[in-house]
Order: sequence, then structure tokens, then C-alpha cells
Amino acid sequence: MRINIGTKRWNLRKAPSDILPSNTIMVDLQVNEEQILGRMKPKTRYNIHLAGRREVKVREAGLDELPVWYSLYQETAQRNGIVLDSIEYFKQVLTTTAEDTASPADIKLLLAERHGKPLAGLFWASSGGRATYLYGASASTGRENMPTYALQWAAIKLARKNSCKEYDMFGVSRNADPAHPMYGLYRFKTGFGGRLFHRQGCWDYPFNAEVYDSFRAKEMVSQGYHIR
Repeated sequence: MRINIGTKRWNLRKAPSDILPSNTIMVDLQVNEEQILGRMKPKTRYNIHLAGRREVKVREAGLDELPVWYSLYQETAQRNGIVLDSIEYFKQVLTTTAEDTASPADIKLLLAERHGKPLAGLFWASSGGRATYLYGASASTGRENMPTYALQWAAIKLARKNSCKEYDMFGVSRNADPAHPMYGLYRFKTGFGGRLFHRQGCWDYPFNAEVYDSFRAKEMVSQGYHIR
């Protein structure tokens, strides 16, 4: 009811599903690196240091290395049963800058490697003082080297270098519910010491009630963006 206050027709309705995650973890970057590490869970901090001892290196990759990322992404999608987007989609993401907006975007692809072998990768974006973890992928082998922890720590440091005030880890379950399909992400991301943040999610404004009811019914039988 509150979201319709001030509208002419009181027609805004909560969508059956959200295009993007409505629950996320926000890491405060307005402190030094030691303080950020100190806010993390001990296991997360340990895994970051372990990745360093195992000689996991994180670097920025160019557009020509997108197939390396996509191979990791395909492996992750198959392992977890998530929706598989095309490589062209990720090419568009990586080349997007949105220069015609008030907050131009800066998009980077980071790869974590050990002895030259790619183990994990992520898409990192910054805009308007906030950095965001958009997409992540990892190999099924070499996980004992903690490449995903090295990646997130590198992404946090990159965000601070770019004067970002917060790092959005982008997508977790609403709470610590083991039955939720994103609970694994909840456990991983809360380890980095951020605060749980709830957005309102997606809302619809139907113009044609009959067509909208059909659309809504179809959307309700789908499983959302995080599960095939």
C-alpha cells in the first residue's frame, strides 16, 4: 500500500520474481584494509591468506581473454544448474560504459590464476561511488587454493583504489535459510564482514489487466534468475 501513495491509479504491484537479487551484502570501504580484514569472519580471513600462500594471483583480463572466463562460467553453470547466458552477453557487459549517464560505469574482468592456470573469475563494476560484484565463476578443480577468496579481496582493494565507499556483493538469500537456493552464497559472502541489505525488488505497473494476469502466471511457474 505504501508504495502506491501518490500514484493516480494505485496500480503498482509486487512482481512474482525479481530480475536481479533483492538481498545483498554491502561491505563498508571507508576504513583501512586492516579494519576491513578485521571485520571478516576468521575463516574468510584465513582463506584469503591461504590463497596468498598458495601463490594465487589476481589480475585484470582484457576482452581477448573473455573465452577463458566463459569456459569457467560454463563449468560453474553446469555444476550449479544456473541459467547459462551467451558469450556475446558478457562481451556486451564488459564493453558497457554508460558514458551518457550521470554515473558512468567502469567494468573490469578479473581472473585468479595459480601458476598460470585460470581458477576463477569475476566481473567487477563501479559507478557513483559503489563497486559491485556482478558475475562470478570458478573451476571445479583447484578450489583448495581458495581462488574465489583471493578474487573478492582483490575486488575490494580495487574498489578502494577507485575511491568507492562500498562494495556490493550482489545477491544472497534473505536470511540464513539452508533450504534457499542462494544459501551457499549467503554463507560465502557474509564471511567478508558486510551488512545484509534488503531492497524492494521488482514491481510491475500493468496497463492491460488480462494480458498481465497471463504474464504473471507464466512468471510464477519459472524458478527465477538463479536456477535453471
